Amino acid sequence: MSNWKTMAAMAVSVLALSGTAWAQQASTAATPVSSPEGVQAFEPVFFARFAPVTALDMVRQLPGFRIDEGEDLRGFGATAGNVLIDGRRTSSKDAISDELGRISARDVLRIELIRASAAGDIDVRGYTELANVVLKPASELKVSTTWAATTRWYDQGRQGVQIGGTRAWKTDNFGFRLAMQGSSLGEREEVDVTFANALGVVTTRQEEYYQQQVGELLVTGAANWTPTARDTINANFRILPRLFSNNAAAEARLPSGTLLGNIFLDYTEKDIWYVDAGGDWEHKFSPENAIKLIAVNRTVNWRPQQLLTQAFAGTTFTQVRDTSDNKAGEHVLRGVWTTKPALEHTLEFGLEGAYNYREVDRQREFGAIGGPFSIVPVPIATTKVEEERVEASITDVWRMSPQLTLEGALNYEVSTISQSGDVAQERDFTYAKPRVVATWAPNATDQFRLSLQRDVSQLDFADFATGLDSISNTANVGNPNLEPEQSWKANLQWKRPIGERGSISVTAFYDDIEDTQDFIASQLTTPAACVLVTPTPAACIRTAIGNVGDGKRWGGRVEASVALDFIGVANGILKLNVGAQDSEVTDPITGGKRQISSEQEYDWSLDFRQDVPSMKFAWGGDYSSAGPNPEYRHERIEISDPGEGDLDMFVETTAFLGGALVRVTAENIFNQERDVERRFFTPNRIPPGVFSSTEDRESTFGPTLTVTVAGAF
Repeated sequence: MSNWKTMAAMAVSVLALSGTAWAQQASTAATPVSSPEGVQAFEPVFFARFAPVTALDMVRQLPGFRIDEGEDLRGFGATAGNVLIDGRRTSSKDAISDELGRISARDVLRIELIRASAAGDIDVRGYTELANVVLKPASELKVSTTWAATTRWYDQGRQGVQIGGTRAWKTDNFGFRLAMQGSSLGEREEVDVTFANALGVVTTRQEEYYQQQVGELLVTGAANWTPTARDTINANFRILPRLFSNNAAAEARLPSGTLLGNIFLDYTEKDIWYVDAGGDWEHKFSPENAIKLIAVNRTVNWRPQQLLTQAFAGTTFTQVRDTSDNKAGEHVLRGVWTTKPALEHTLEFGLEGAYNYREVDRQREFGAIGGPFSIVPVPIATTKVEEERVEASITDVWRMSPQLTLEGALNYEVSTISQSGDVAQERDFTYAKPRVVATWAPNATDQFRLSLQRDVSQLDFADFATGLDSISNTANVGNPNLEPEQSWKANLQWKRPIGERGSISVTAFYDDIEDTQDFIASQLTTPAACVLVTPTPAACIRTAIGNVGDGKRWGGRVEASVALDFIGVANGILKLNVGAQDSEVTDPITGGKRQISSEQEYDWSLDFRQDVPSMKFAWGGDYSSAGPNPEYRHERIEISDPGEGDLDMFVETTAFLGGALVRVTAENIFNQERDVERRFFTPNRIPPGVFSSTEDRESTFGPTLTVTVAGAF
């Protein structure tokens, strides 16, 4: 409850500060808050003070706008975010921020903020406001290049590098963009672990060290062609080979300091390949009728391998070896027909087919150092999960008046999920997903948005197979009976601009959930699989991801951007983001009421930036914090606390290197501690299980210093 009071106090402070700024700035805005058509245009001169290199740098500085990548929902059409490029949504399922980061700021003609009531034929997807990045036309071949190089220094003298660039060619009816980025980055984590019994008496201490290393080469390309005045064709691809390793070591000691033993972990992911290819074709029969076909194809392969070695005095030194071969993919074909039967209505009819799969072949072995090894039975270790889905949709955007827009939609899906291998079964699902969104703009400044919709979550097929993680000492048994979570979601938002560069929005939401996804206790049916390495008192019970019945979630968020000129900080802006939520579900293990696992009660951040154009200089920083994240597993309750807060600071300038942007960033300045508390129960949390011990893990990652040089030509 104290956390809620803190969040409420911060929200009131935000409202008060915003109100003061509004009163003093409302009459001084250089750019009209809203044109008669409800479209606010920002020319490149508006962004010049920020020295942008890419379109992403520009969109991030739009007043009162925050990029929304879209929700991870079932169906390609349901995942769209709130940013358009030349009035169109991208056909790639890559994050829109990644797409914007590959577009040179020099190629941007302007950026528009479009109110839902003024969106015309644009599908607003329930947003009150969209950002539209309008690119410059080209009557002859035009070539542009962006590049960036980053060096990062970690704690204890370690170093990482990242370098990349984008080359774009454009004519009046054809464009092509090729981008490449190479990275070699690492992060070191140090963890102090304290084990105590039920009385709080410390029994063991452990010091752990983890060293991650990531190496990757990202190659992306995008092409667009307008062969006729009525046809537009887009294509895109992404290729990402990647290497990842995480080597760890630990020392276990008695409270007196006596060494008990050592633990070593060698984890490597091999043959990691991400390959994506997609595109779309749009044909306009007339200004009122158009069709669009969209194709998305994504595949990934990776082979994790790990070797855990335990060397304790007085016992046989042992090793546990885990290997697995994983493949996953997504293939989507979507067709959309858009028509305007009347001036006030825009209808969209959609039909989508999708095939998704994930294949896992896992093996665990146990033995003495050097062998021989014997296979340890693991339940649902070799399996393939496949989903075939067809979805039909109809949407009507009704502009009832210049002030009021009503969007109504109905999606209906039919799907089949089949599983083969260690588990063989097939299940059919049908879901109706209605949506109603009303947007009201009673005047030139205020906007209200009320929505009610039924969402169906996207299943993570990894939850259908058993996952073993020695790094976090966690195992989730595969659950072939997992079903998608469904929610009725109600959302109310009010938004208002504050001067030229500021805004405030207040949002409240309530979710009524069916088949809530959470942790459950799973009873193993294969006796040989009841022991993964060593016996336990409740050897045949494991934690799995499952459905725990009805639940609910509610909360709110306040977001504000306030230009600070009115208090004497010229070209300064402060952004505040405060959110709080709560939830309730019935614990399937104890039968009591509790929060939904893996959801934080609150989060907040402060972001400050000041530009000094006369000196070609800017500085600022951000501070963020979030509440604890609980997990209610069958044998323990685990609460992850991200710590008091994370402070980052930066300075940037374009005064050197021919106008290139040079940015120096110090991150995690106070070396934020993160704490994980595990409370174990014997034999588990199922009554009459009793609290038996604790494991407290305090981890630090150390501060980092990053130098980035970026430019365009």
